[in-house]
Amino acid sequence: MKRVPDESCASICGLFCGACPAFPDQCHGCFSDFVREGCRNCESHGFADCAARHQVRRCYECAEFPCQKLREFSTKPVINGICNHAKVIPDSLRMKEIGIPAWIQEKIGEHTCPNCGQLIDWFTMDAHICGKRESP
Repeated sequence: MKRVPDESCASICGLFCGACPAFPDQCHGCFSDFVREGCRNCESHGFADCAARHQVRRCYECAEFPCQKLREFSTKPVINGICNHAKVIPDSLRMKEIGIPAWIQEKIGEHTCPNCGQLIDWFTMDAHICGKRESP
């Protein structure tokens, strides 16, 4: 059975883990029990430690949101012309506004191919494997 993104895919920083190329084979989201090594404890970015210090679960709950660390994170890396972190601040605000379950459903809708129903990752949104991105 195909794994569907759940609340574990609403990351600390505002990323939708369900659109990561590592989902679901190498990771089930940063709040799950199956996290890819590069994301465990947000080692390279420090968001997990920062959230713990500020006694919040997600960045948008912090009094310092959006902080400089998150602003910088939202600008890099750029891979093949795409910055998958670009929407972390507006996505965090949307998460806060509508709640995590509704936000997950929105993100699933945004990242699901209308033709084949496959979940599309950040880096292949414009070049999806079924060859059709728009509905007929």
